[in-house]
Amino acid sequence: MSRGKNNLVKLGDAINAMLKQEKLDVKLSRFAVKNAWDEIAGKLIANHTTAIYFDDHKNVFVSLDSAAVKNEVMYSKEQIVKKINAFCGYELVSAIVVK
Repeated sequence: MSRGKNNLVKLGDAINAMLKQEKLDVKLSRFAVKNAWDEIAGKLIANHTTAIYFDDHKNVFVSLDSAAVKNEVMYSKEQIVKKINAFCGYELVSAIVVK
């Protein structure tokens, strides 16, 4: 945290430190990814997504209701991972598991 005179802390730095300390930054990022899924994965994939959940090992699990869309996601896994991480600004996920 950057401190000015008299040991003052910037409010933004204090909030970021608290979020990291309580591990809320990851939870907020996961929530944001779920809310922006159509922007990240595209409308077609988002329309056929039935569930998205994360584990503690940097995996995101995506359930889809279409075999054709599952095939599409299998071929574009790396690109979707990059989009998720770019959206968050750090490495939130390292792999996608399609169900």
